[in-house]
Amino acid sequence: MPALTTLRARILVKAYPQPSKKLEETVCVAAVTEDGKRMLRLYPIRFRRLSAEQRFDRFDLIECKGYQSSGDVRPESYHIEETSIRLVDKANSLSNLARIKLWQDHIVGSLTALEEAQKLTKQSLGIVKPDIGSVKFIVIPIAEANEEDREFMQQQSLLEKPLTPLEKSEFAFKYSFTSGGKSHEHTILDWEVQAAWFSFQRQYGSKEKALDMLKQEYGKRIPAQNLHIIFGNQHVRPWQFIIIGLLRSRLSPDEVKKQGQLF
Repeated sequence: MPALTTLRARILVKAYPQPSKKLEETVCVAAVTEDGKRMLRLYPIRFRRLSAEQRFDRFDLIECKGYQSSGDVRPESYHIEETSIRLVDKANSLSNLARIKLWQDHIVGSLTALEEAQKLTKQSLGIVKPDIGSVKFIVIPIAEANEEDREFMQQQSLLEKPLTPLEKSEFAFKYSFTSGGKSHEHTILDWEVQAAWFSFQRQYGSKEKALDMLKQEYGKRIPAQNLHIIFGNQHVRPWQFIIIGLLRSRLSPDEVKKQGQLF
């Protein structure tokens, strides 16, 4: 095994759990280094197997040990020693401005630009701002979803005991949008959207009401909050990018950057 490197990283997102024959299920985590200079992909993390003291949320600061595997050429990827994960600082210590400054330098001009960067440098993570007013939230019943979406959303049946299976999803959730004037449609694989769906069901006791509230949240409120989308590619399909997380803020990253250039 290669020599271990100590990493300190702020968490941006946890993607939806994926099944693993050896590890039950794993979660891919997108993060930035503590200084915000590099994006990181931390894997494989069995998040539901972590102790309460190790579990992290968005923008928490963690320290862990990992190495870059020769089998994964994506420059951002680090194979993490799960037992080394340590929660260092909680997200509430960061202002909205500090959070934006962590990730704003990783915004790319468009999804097409990210795809071109992948061809040139193997870049596999990037943040895209959809064209203003172009975002549409789409709900598709699993029975009507394509095979890849069904794999992600119904994987719970593949999980091995004794880990309690996740709730089965009835829907795949997508965003259609334009980026740099080009149209795109991608499934949202951020764990958060599925958690929101189940939470709304418990809160309102009605699937119809829960879906309505989810559409309000992801179709109207979130796109109005300076929405930026985190994209990552797959190891086996490096040309194919998927939505692994959503970033939003009351502050505009564009305005933050302009203000920073004045001083």
